[in-house]
This record gives sequence, C-alpha cells and structure tokens, in this order.
Amino acid sequence: MRPYTLKGYIKDDPHFTTLFENAVMLIGHFFEIAYCYNKLTGEETEIFEFYNDPTCTLVGKNNDWCLVGGDLLVLKIWIDNSLRKLDQLKDVFDLKSVDEYTVLILNDPWSEESAIWQLSIDLTKLTQPTALFKVRDFNDYIEKPYSDKVIW
Repeated sequence: MRPYTLKGYIKDDPHFTTLFENAVMLIGHFFEIAYCYNKLTGEETEIFEFYNDPTCTLVGKNNDWCLVGGDLLVLKIWIDNSLRKLDQLKDVFDLKSVDEYTVLILNDPWSEESAIWQLSIDLTKLTQPTALFKVRDFNDYIEKPYSDKVIW
C-alpha cells in the first residue's frame, strides 16, 4: 500500500532511493517498501515490504522479471504478476547478471556464512521457476571495514 502522505508517483518523492534503472524500468524503495515504475506505461507497482531497506535489485534483460534483495530475496515475474520469496538466502548484498536468466548473488560479505550463489530463472516452469546453488564461500571481507562497494 502506498504511504498515505504521497501524491503523484512515489519515484518523485525525495525519500525514494533508486536501486536500478534501464530504458523501461525503474526499481527502488521508499524506506522498507520496494517499488517498480514502468516508464513506458507509467504504471507503478509495489513489489514487497522488507524488514529493512532493500539493498539491491536487478531486472531481466527482457524486462520480464526482477529480483530485489535485502533481508531476503524476492523474485517478481511480470508474465503472471507473481511474487516468489527466495528466503533461503538471507542478507542479500549485491546481484550480478550472468545472462538473460542467470544471476549471481552475494550475501553479507562480513558474515562467516558469506557466499556467492547462482540463481537460474526458467519462466517456462512458473510453478518452480528457479534453481539455486552455492558457487563458493566468500570470506574476502570478514575482517575488513564496511564498504558500499565490494569487489567480488
């Protein structure tokens, strides 16, 4: 639900933080709530309400899905307008696209459980659209101070 104090598009609110933008989609958050704004249609969609601010997002190259990471990871599929919580991953820090339907995920780099994961998205299997596996542990930042930029 949109905050009651806003008028117009949420993307225009000074508290809105943009996490991802391409020619068609703008994804960001207003405090703990992630939103998508479709630039072509002018449609604004609430994606998910996190416990803390979302940290990262990625939109598929065909604009048919998006991932939003934070205390957990959510997958929004635009084909059937569904939302899947991938809550086996906690404290998602960053996302990288490998190809149109494959993503690398980094969870909290300062945690002893930090790892790089690979997620494959198959939109032809809407009942089970994802496959997730651990690529490797990521211990490079355990003793380092916090940084917004992590090289992985």
